[in-house]
Amino acid sequence: MQSTMNAVPTMIPSIPVPHGVQPLLARYEKDVGPQPENNPLVLALPAIKSDLDWMKQLTTLPDHDEEQLQAPPHVRAYHVVALKDFFVVGNRALQLARQVDLMIRSGYAKRNPLAGDHFRELQRAYSSAQAAKAGKVQRIVFSKTSAILTSSLIGVSGMGKSTTMEAILAAYPQYLLHEATGIHQIVWLKVDCPKDGNVKELALNILRAFDAVLGTAHAPKTTKNVSVDELMARVMQLARVHCLGLLVVDELQNVSVRKSGGREELLNWFQELINELKLPVFILGTFKARDVLQLDVRHARRGGVIGSATWRPLAPGAEFDLLIEELWGYQWLRKPGDLTEEFRSAVFEETQGIVAFIVDMFLVCQLHALSQGKETLTADMFRDVARKDFEFLQPVLCALRSGQPLRMKKFPDLGSYDVDEIIHHQHMLIPQEGGGSVSEKPVVSILGGAAAKIQSALGLSAPEAKALVEDVLTADHKSTRKLTEDALAEYFRRQSNGGGDAVA
Repeated sequence: MQSTMNAVPTMIPSIPVPHGVQPLLARYEKDVGPQPENNPLVLALPAIKSDLDWMKQLTTLPDHDEEQLQAPPHVRAYHVVALKDFFVVGNRALQLARQVDLMIRSGYAKRNPLAGDHFRELQRAYSSAQAAKAGKVQRIVFSKTSAILTSSLIGVSGMGKSTTMEAILAAYPQYLLHEATGIHQIVWLKVDCPKDGNVKELALNILRAFDAVLGTAHAPKTTKNVSVDELMARVMQLARVHCLGLLVVDELQNVSVRKSGGREELLNWFQELINELKLPVFILGTFKARDVLQLDVRHARRGGVIGSATWRPLAPGAEFDLLIEELWGYQWLRKPGDLTEEFRSAVFEETQGIVAFIVDMFLVCQLHALSQGKETLTADMFRDVARKDFEFLQPVLCALRSGQPLRMKKFPDLGSYDVDEIIHHQHMLIPQEGGGSVSEKPVVSILGGAAAKIQSALGLSAPEAKALVEDVLTADHKSTRKLTEDALAEYFRRQSNGGGDAVA
């Protein structure tokens, strides 16, 4: 089989996917074949990015210009809300991007669908799934000395682990169709471990993720008479059939170490996925996830060959300063002044270096200033906002300030709050010209959130996703979820009407 087409995938208008992700047509930069260097799974991927490319890909900054400052406070508030999606790329994000790219490419390097053993492996996966369905499954015994060959990112909530990972994954087409072979390649899947979940529920979530992409129904509606082994075997079969490139498992701390065999069963299964399928698995979680993975000295000797990382809160220094200095430039106040050491110190003291807290509090602080008719941020104002509007975070921040692991362990999920409610409250306090108050939920926040979800789900560019969302946006849209659902419905309506380009 030969093809010398461009490396950039294109949309296939002819394939109806009523409830899944629209596949992209795989294109290759050179001939494909059974040789490792001619692997179509690798050749269909985007070109390897430089650090500068990744910085451009991942950085998310709102529009900001002097003309916006001439608007009245209630209008400027809408620009402020755009800071919710603010993201600047530091060394941590760049290292994670390189790591993910290496995992995907190295995993595919060992799996060429044009090689002679591909169909034998497919048959073996099918046979294993059938055996599991009949209750005759053979499980690999976990070895404490064999390599798990995976990667993990552990850290406190609010440091952007999940957000950064999702932004990196969005740089890859999720679903590719190879016309000549009929292979439907899924480059990546990201799933969350269910709250208080066990391994059976995790397997079910993975099957649902396949269904969400493919528009299929592999996940059973009820698992009453379905064993864990059968669900695992289905995942293994689908991962092989669809040449899954990377499985990202988030919120691993939710997996119970007691249910369904717990930790040992989970590690056994990960080892099967990696060793049998050559499938890279990337694990995200809080420090509690270490209880599941046993990331101690013994585990370090059998840990992932790509490596593991820990994201701790930012300490005063270069990376913290970079974030604060970038944020400071995105003010919609008419007299922002210079960034002082007092303000910088207040931000660290009130956030303890948690990135989500820094961005959210800086955003709300600007809304507070606008509601009070003030055009300059001060350290005292930031402290006031942090301790009143974010009062519910004070026990968490006190634990972080203490530096005592036992106290911090009481708050495993630092980011489980809804900043939209705080934004909405402050937004309502800002007077409009002619009296009254802003009562609608910030449209910028809703639009941006929906556009990001559409971009990830459909593999569109950021401008295409934004245009699609704006086409369906009305005054009735009060939530990101509803707007996303309507935008998806409009996209597939255009597809079903025979439109070659579903984005106007």
